[in-house]
Amino acid sequence: MTLLDAVSIRTSLRSYRPEPISTVQQQQLEKTISQLNASSGLRIQLACGRPEPFRSFSKSYGMLTGVTNYLIFAGPGSDPDLEEKCGYYGEELILTAVSMGLGTCWVGGTYDKKSCLCHLAEGERLVCVAAVGSPPEKLGLREQVIRRAARGLGRKIAAETPEGPAWYAAGMAAAALAPSALNRRGYRFSLLPDGTAQARLEGDGPFALVDLGIAKRHFALGAHGGEWTWGDGGVFRKAAEEKSCGAVIWRAEGGARQYLLARHNGGHWSFPKGHVEGDETERETAAREILEETGLTADIDTGFRHVVTYSPKPGVIKDVIFFTATPTGGREHPQESEIADLGWFPFREARERTTYASDEEVLLAAETYLNQK
Repeated sequence: MTLLDAVSIRTSLRSYRPEPISTVQQQQLEKTISQLNASSGLRIQLACGRPEPFRSFSKSYGMLTGVTNYLIFAGPGSDPDLEEKCGYYGEELILTAVSMGLGTCWVGGTYDKKSCLCHLAEGERLVCVAAVGSPPEKLGLREQVIRRAARGLGRKIAAETPEGPAWYAAGMAAAALAPSALNRRGYRFSLLPDGTAQARLEGDGPFALVDLGIAKRHFALGAHGGEWTWGDGGVFRKAAEEKSCGAVIWRAEGGARQYLLARHNGGHWSFPKGHVEGDETERETAAREILEETGLTADIDTGFRHVVTYSPKPGVIKDVIFFTATPTGGREHPQESEIADLGWFPFREARERTTYASDEEVLLAAETYLNQK
């Protein structure tokens, strides 16, 4: 599930089942948090098995039940864009949790803030938190109504968006599904004559900038990549699009499955992949890149197709299509210009070794797919 897929199914949940977040889910969230903190300068944290902020009826007003895990959104108090960054990067984390099957809910004031201050370092400011945990088996009536209303609003806004590039209409539709305090949506997007988009605040409130950051992240996802400038009146520039293909390569060894990981020259462990060239099909690109980067020929299984979207550099958005594959021949050796090392690992070790949370998600999806074949 992509983050954009998560946009369409995300609902603010008020009640949670008592089951703890699994160890694998915690590790995935922590890996994502680490990457977001590094890129944003924030100090997002995950607290598990800590119900204190939501235990007091006087604080929660009975609105949230069963919350034992939460995300803390904080950062340097000196950062003038702290609130908007918490919304922007925080929503990426929220959508990541949703894509993992977890329930979430942004929480502004209905919790005991003092219980969270112990997590902060000197000079840091707490902005807000979000509940995260096992969702109920079935959505409550309130959540069902809100989800239907949000989807209807998204379709309405997309239909009423003035003529312009398709990415703008898609961005508007995704922004319409963004959660906001009291469902105010106190912002407005517009297409500027130079082909950029702009976001303006309409009104104020204690969480107006958090809401603006959340909406900007939704817009960027719907528009399929681009960069915002911070603040009221921030401008969005659409990113150039690239496409790569690769595969999760596996083999049976000693009755167990092993996965091939490549340590790229940048130091990160991932899967073989590379840019589509000319009129290649996705399958042809994956096979060529595997041969070039590992020296192996491989049988590509397109029954598994997982898409990862990320920004490799400013102004560029890349889709990476992953299949699964098994080696059929060749001589294993790393491509010196790009790959520092190759290694075969059992599933658990491969999952721990992958550097990026998105690659770990691909591996988990591949393992599930192969187990079900």
